[in-house]
Amino acid sequence: MGGWSCYALAGAGHPANAPARPIAPLTRAPLLTLSDSVVAIALTLLVLQLKVPPHIRVANPSSAADLAAQLAKEADQLISYVVAFYVVAQFWLAHHRVFRRVAGHHEGLAWWNFAFLFTITAMPFTSNLLGEYGDNPLAVDIFAVNLLLATLATQATLLYGQRRDVLSAPPGATEAWARRARVTLILLAVAASIGLAWVNTTAAKFCWLLIPLAPWAANRWAARVTSRKRAIGDTAAP
Repeated sequence: MGGWSCYALAGAGHPANAPARPIAPLTRAPLLTLSDSVVAIALTLLVLQLKVPPHIRVANPSSAADLAAQLAKEADQLISYVVAFYVVAQFWLAHHRVFRRVAGHHEGLAWWNFAFLFTITAMPFTSNLLGEYGDNPLAVDIFAVNLLLATLATQATLLYGQRRDVLSAPPGATEAWARRARVTLILLAVAASIGLAWVNTTAAKFCWLLIPLAPWAANRWAARVTSRKRAIGDTAAP
């Protein structure tokens, strides 16, 4: 009787021969809205690692030199904040570059997007850890692994979209070469920092300076490669 009641309630108000209601197709808009909100919260949380020096730690609170000396002691936190903020901003731009080409949607795409967001939400923790233990190779590597996973999650989202045919159009030759070069340079820089951290933590951090240069270098290299291929093709053409 209970089972019959459940079926009766489930079908109440719907004629037996009525056609099933169409399910609205999933769109990319909710994913973008969610992603933008998560990134905005992560960027806000990053600044919470910066602390105003309490009066008790400043020898003379009225002295600019004493306050500057205390702020200098917190330089690692400021540096980690700047690096993390820039990295999150770069990943947000890369995320939008990927989703500009997404025309359809698939549940698997949402899960890869959640993997990307997972790495972004971890960034405030790994950045704060780096600021507190800037000379510890393990703290440097944890932050670097966070960068590595975010890069891989972004590329996995793009590759999944290509395999599921939910992208609006394939990238042009120059864009494809630039993307490969950009990802390769970033992965090499992060991988180098992971190894160098156990030798010299300062040198490992300098590897991250290559990340802002990666898009510029990749675009120049890709344009040069494609123009050279076109020149070879024009020469070979009868």
